[in-house]
Amino acid sequence: MKVKRFTATSMQKALKTVRDEMGPDAVILSNHRVSGGVEIIVAQNYEPVSAKQMVPPHDAEAEQPVAPTAVVKPSYVMPAPKSFLADELDKLKRPAAPAAPAHVARPISKKPENPWPFLSQEDRQDVEEQLRLQDQLESLKKQSQKSPIDLPKDKAGLQQALQHIKQQRQDGLVGQVDITPPKVNEPLVAAVPEANQQLIDEVRTELHDLTEMLKASSNKPPAQVTQPSSFVWKKYSPSNALQAKLWGRLEAMGFEEWLIYQLLGKLQSQQDEKLAWQSCLQELSVHLNMSPSDPLKRGGIFALVGPTGAGKTTTIAKMAVRFTLEHEGAKVGLITMDNYRLAAHDQLRTLGQILGVQVLVADQDHSVLSCIETLQECDLVLIDTAGLSPEHPMLNYQLQQLAQLKGRINTLLTLPSTSNSRVLRKVYHNYKAAQLTGCVLSKLDEASSLGDAISVLLESGLPLSYITDGQRIPDDFHRATAKGLVKRVVQVAKQEQQMDYGSGLAAGAW
Repeated sequence: MKVKRFTATSMQKALKTVRDEMGPDAVILSNHRVSGGVEIIVAQNYEPVSAKQMVPPHDAEAEQPVAPTAVVKPSYVMPAPKSFLADELDKLKRPAAPAAPAHVARPISKKPENPWPFLSQEDRQDVEEQLRLQDQLESLKKQSQKSPIDLPKDKAGLQQALQHIKQQRQDGLVGQVDITPPKVNEPLVAAVPEANQQLIDEVRTELHDLTEMLKASSNKPPAQVTQPSSFVWKKYSPSNALQAKLWGRLEAMGFEEWLIYQLLGKLQSQQDEKLAWQSCLQELSVHLNMSPSDPLKRGGIFALVGPTGAGKTTTIAKMAVRFTLEHEGAKVGLITMDNYRLAAHDQLRTLGQILGVQVLVADQDHSVLSCIETLQECDLVLIDTAGLSPEHPMLNYQLQQLAQLKGRINTLLTLPSTSNSRVLRKVYHNYKAAQLTGCVLSKLDEASSLGDAISVLLESGLPLSYITDGQRIPDDFHRATAKGLVKRVVQVAKQEQQMDYGSGLAAGAW
């Protein structure tokens, strides 16, 4: 039960204040007039004692069942009202009271000795204790008018606040702080010693950080204003204003919460924003797993796996043309395992005719291993696979064939950066049985954000070997680097923000 005292110039204002602060379910324990207005003592979460104890004693003639009432949570149970006729008869029998002189002012009523007769002894002691604590803290608040502090509203908070002040006084931090009001001739500032200024500064710093966090969560383009900030309900959340600001920026780039939390975990609130952002990007580039060298330069056997539409066949064409241009006179062989789409071989056959290379089809009569042995004199062998759904019975068979060649081939997973993290994570789990050795991140030119793809790459630990960012062969095929990829992530985010919201965020902020 929480108890609080309210004073106002009129009963109407006092009740309005009670309703605003304590809610419509608050129970008025007592009210009386004081100098300058009225005083009301109100309880919240009050559980009244039994009706038998609360009903005042009266004669047996008046004992009637208590009538239902519309008042919410009454402070005591009223006896059943008499009939209208009996009430009128009582008025006639009662002598008329003499009218009070108009010039006599209405006296201020004194507090009764027991203002809450309907409360149990335990509840009454609880109320008196809370009021006493509030009076003491109110006195202390007046001494600290230079730095006003909101008083706790429940008994536990009041006791904790007083205990904290007493402990500080014992430790010598607060000094000789007295909870009694200062003398008239003493300045109020003297009641707050300089030793307490450290605590006040800490409180002000916390309030400043909270204000900045709220500003950061609400500083969004108009189209997103209606979307409430939800970081306070997440498993991971920012701990200061700087983290809150950068959190929103990283979240807009598509990074998942666990990754944002790790990137921002070491940032301090007093750190410069620009330096903090650069540190965050540097931390990201350090944790990216990149292939230590260019696997394509030395040739070998490469198989590309991934979902339909990820860009496997186009990437194979880029790899073949690039290798041919960089190694004059080198022999290249192509193998396709895609026997499930109409005209699935046409693109590779056309490429083979242009480059003058041999194209083989791996099917039930010709295994992948036999095709590789046929092309054993080639410097580079590229294997194109079918993009099958996880439910397709031939997917496991296809992956098992590639897994059996572990150590002899490089199996690269083609991840389309246009997909979200949930889809990419599912793709990785569907194809990891092929004993993946690396990854190709495709369609960077079509992606609206790259944070999803990078989050999955970091989660899986799969090395990133190449990226593709267009349809041009082989110009839009590049070896991946950590710094280059992070720079690309920022560029994509800036472009999307400018497209969606006009000018968007200032270029300097990124």
